[in-house]
Amino acid sequence: MAEGKTSITARVIGYYNDVVSEMKKVTWPSQEEVKESTLVVLTVCGILVLGTFIVDEALGFLIKKLVSLF
Repeated sequence: MAEGKTSITARVIGYYNDVVSEMKKVTWPSQEEVKESTLVVLTVCGILVLGTFIVDEALGFLIKKLVSLF
């Protein structure tokens, strides 16, 4: 092989070792943190769904009123 080049197998193994090394550095959230974050996400999604529904209904009502004028 040419100097400075490594085989595909060596590169894959090196990549895998790097991934394992980085995963050991990760600080995983506690179960309580996951529950709290999930609750926040679901609450925000619910608020957005409700807001979208209200805007949709209001615009639908206004468009029906405008169409009925003509």
